[in-house]
Amino acid sequence: MRLDRPTGFMLLFYPMSISLLVFGEFNLELFYLMTLFFFGSIVMRSAGCIINDLFDRDIDKLTSRTQSRPLVTNKISITNSIICLIILLIVGLFILSRLNLTSIILGIAISPLVILYPLAKRYFIIPQLVLAITYNWGCFIAWTSIGSPSKFNLILMLYLSMVIWTIIYDTVYATQDEVDDKKMFLNSSAILFGKQKTFILNCLVLIQYLLLVFLGFFLNFNFVYHIIILGIFLINTLDINLIWKNSAVNAGKYFKRNNYYGFLILMSIIIGNQIYV
Repeated sequence: MRLDRPTGFMLLFYPMSISLLVFGEFNLELFYLMTLFFFGSIVMRSAGCIINDLFDRDIDKLTSRTQSRPLVTNKISITNSIICLIILLIVGLFILSRLNLTSIILGIAISPLVILYPLAKRYFIIPQLVLAITYNWGCFIAWTSIGSPSKFNLILMLYLSMVIWTIIYDTVYATQDEVDDKKMFLNSSAILFGKQKTFILNCLVLIQYLLLVFLGFFLNFNFVYHIIILGIFLINTLDINLIWKNSAVNAGKYFKRNNYYGFLILMSIIIGNQIYV
């Protein structure tokens, strides 16, 4: 379930909470929804990890980073794993049922990708895109949970920014397994981008934050929001080029630092939309 590694469920929570604070006003109802989404993020990310480990048992045995996972070492049985997964899915469905009908339909609609994502690296050239589409779907669920209070192009802009963000941090994360993945003929954006990886990631970071700037402009966020977004963009760019530097050894630490980037983006939204300057 990876409960000892909160970065994963926080990166699932941020797109939903950001969507709520971009398009809604902070009140008790919004706080209630954010609480639901927070626990929903923990539950569904845990379920996703179990699904991933069940599908990837044979691959994990041959990948240096994952050889100590519980199903590989037989610390947990497949039967107990499936029981745990069923319990988590029931809890996730209960949390989803607390939302309105449109949000419930959207939550159910994305379920096949949650289950099929672990197979993407076997058959799809850029599995990180499948992850990004799935991981950030909560943007739409959060938006509909407060009555879809904006034009669709605005929530789409936020969603695309979050999708690009996921492709960035998961491409870096995938560099840890690049050598092993090539041996097993598996796909990843880290392999696809090849020698142009750093250049492509720099371009994606620029697009991600430009989309956030445009979003703030169209929604009349205050000037402090744009200053913070510019600051996060500069820090992230320096991180990729001066700290990560296309190094598999540094990839895990960069991935964890995205928890802070998500938190800073969330704070910029609160200051830009919820606080009048």
